Amino acid sequence: MIFRIVLALAGALALAACNPAAQLGDAQGRIKDFQNDYNRGDRDAIFANVGETWRKVSPRAQMDAQVAMIEARLGKIKSSEQSGFNTGFNNGVTATQVVMQTVFEKGEANEVFLFHGSGEEMELVGWQVDSPLLALSPEDVAKLTEGTGDAPPAQAAPVR
Repeated sequence: MIFRIVLALAGALALAACNPAAQLGDAQGRIKDFQNDYNRGDRDAIFANVGETWRKVSPRAQMDAQVAMIEARLGKIKSSEQSGFNTGFNNGVTATQVVMQTVFEKGEANEVFLFHGSGEEMELVGWQVDSPLLALSPEDVAKLTEGTGDAPPAQAAPVR
């Protein structure tokens, strides 16, 4: 009897942790805050509100450079609408991914937000912005690799 009660409680806790509607609601609030911080140019707030996992992988200077590039190429957010989400529980971690179709001042992009945890413990661990305006041109690559010896080799003329 005690085993059944413990099993029922464990099942209830697992379901509560994986409640997709609650996960999505928590994520949407954090996305709104993130996008507002982005539009204000408040990188301090952005960095303070990302999760420890993000901070370990992407130090502050790297995040600042990423945000600066996105601001320069896309501008501020004009509107954003959710176009998809997924939530799951694996290896003890609740993961929630939300895809936003976002219109910026200079073009459109898909934003993909990845969160770990749930409720108050939910933290942003990833933000991916997909837009053709973020693609590097050959000139961009040449500028980035100038003087490093890592420049791509010049294209050879075809042999006849």
